[in-house]
Amino acid sequence: MTHSGRESTLNLAGSPATGNRSAGAPDTAAAAAIHAAHERWIRGFEEITRRARERFERRDWRGAQADATARLALYRIHLDAAVSDVRDILEDAVLERTRWAAVKARHFEGLAGRADAELAQTFFNSVTRRIFSTVGADPAIEYLDPSAPPSAAVDPELIGRHGPSSADASLARRVLESYRWSVPYAQLDRDAEEVAAIVRERLARLGGGGPVTIDMLRPVFFRNKGAYLVGRVQQGDLALPLVLPLIHAERGIVVDAVLMTEDEASVVFGFSWSYFRVETSRPRAMVKFLGTIMPLKRVHELYSAIGFNKHGKTELYRSLMQDLERPEARFAFAEGDEGMVMAVFTLPSFNAVFKIIKDSFGAPKNTTRQAVMDRYHFVFVRDRVGRLADAQEFEHLEFPRRCFPDDLLDYLLSVAAATVRAEGDRVIVRQLYTERRVTPLNLFLRDADEAAACEAVVEYGDAIKDLAAADIFTGDMLLKNFGVTRHGRVICYDYDELCLLSECRCRRLPQPSSIEEEFAAEPWFHVGEMDVFPEEFRAFLVPPGRVRDVFLAAHGDLLDVEFWQGMQRRLANGEVFDVYPYRRPARLRRGR
Repeated sequence: MTHSGRESTLNLAGSPATGNRSAGAPDTAAAAAIHAAHERWIRGFEEITRRARERFERRDWRGAQADATARLALYRIHLDAAVSDVRDILEDAVLERTRWAAVKARHFEGLAGRADAELAQTFFNSVTRRIFSTVGADPAIEYLDPSAPPSAAVDPELIGRHGPSSADASLARRVLESYRWSVPYAQLDRDAEEVAAIVRERLARLGGGGPVTIDMLRPVFFRNKGAYLVGRVQQGDLALPLVLPLIHAERGIVVDAVLMTEDEASVVFGFSWSYFRVETSRPRAMVKFLGTIMPLKRVHELYSAIGFNKHGKTELYRSLMQDLERPEARFAFAEGDEGMVMAVFTLPSFNAVFKIIKDSFGAPKNTTRQAVMDRYHFVFVRDRVGRLADAQEFEHLEFPRRCFPDDLLDYLLSVAAATVRAEGDRVIVRQLYTERRVTPLNLFLRDADEAAACEAVVEYGDAIKDLAAADIFTGDMLLKNFGVTRHGRVICYDYDELCLLSECRCRRLPQPSSIEEEFAAEPWFHVGEMDVFPEEFRAFLVPPGRVRDVFLAAHGDLLDVEFWQGMQRRLANGEVFDVYPYRRPARLRRGR
């Protein structure tokens, strides 16, 4: 796979082996060094991404996990190299903003013809922000807006069209056979029949009629143990998503589900899952297509979902700044209980929360600022299995003072003065994390009817178990540390106590040998830092009543040390668990 415009970029950048000074004037050489580092990142990114198909075909799940982690580290490696090269080239002039305006102009010339120019712009911004630690944004030395609007044309190299024809098994078979594998489909005819039947039933339910056309993205989306074929079904004026999750079973590749609603597609591309490995040299065009089947998804979420999380961060910042331009834009306290580690606020119109580490932590928290940051990095590099919110870290942000009500600003200055300061008509935040806003589980249960509450607590138990399967122990399992998404999924968003389950010591509670031991105010036996006593979970997992009864019926094994020790044994044996971004009833042949 090659990038459009790569040749012109390499001509500007020169050969890394010959050094960057040969490129001419310092501003041209600096721009060339940044382009060259970006190009090396893209090549490494693509190399790892291409391996996803082979990992899937060979059922090499451990290798797939290692690749996902390794790919996340690439950006920092090549960013560090770019910063070092630029400092060597510009020497004493490295902090001269007038020089950097010229570097940006030369860099822009190298973007001509690139189908991924937005990624190169974000990489350039990363370099300048590393060097200058700019407060807010400086349009003279940063790209604040995309260089070109997305093309309105359908990219024929990205989309495969099938039909128009009747929605029968032959059409479904053509779709499946258009993706070539080194291993066969286990039951192609049966899968094609089932896909076609579900497509027909869905279209009929919505009143569709006439020939059917199916547009499919040619690249396959890989994540965990699954491969996803993504497209849309059109019949007249009706257009629906079509997501076909594939799994590689013992007998071959099978279609595991047929997902045809915006909500189902949105969960597959949700913010609590690890990023897809999908080959594309035209990320903007891919994001544009995905937006047609998930119109409620913000652009930044889609870029992150396909692996370009750094550009997703850029798009998130742009959207936020645009939202704050509204005269009525105001931040507000986030709903839920105040945390001991984080100060949390929100922008109601933006569907996000902003989390700032407090200057000090009240008892019983025994942690440090660096330890909290390490937990966020832990979440970033781990498989989130749909149960941990993706977070973006920002530094040196500048907000309009008018966007902060007095009580909120006073609160932030009182608990996080080392991070937040007010200067005239602006508020400067040294560091914060953003996450998607969800409803705290304790508040959801307080307001929900019994049926919704029962469903939520079963989801809560599923979340704890899914995280355990990913070798993650949440530590604090309090309801306030979990949230409910708009799709009804329960996720964890409090990372203070996260750790590897494999490092925990899961124990039974020792039996007291005397009345004094039984009624002692403090434990009469030694409790190590990593000791976990599942029998104690009953007291705080779910409040008493009907909802607790439902929870215990579904997840009573969480109170049994054998569940946790058994999970640890399976992890130690190298097992990679199945976790699906769709509900069990959606699976075509469960138990395969």
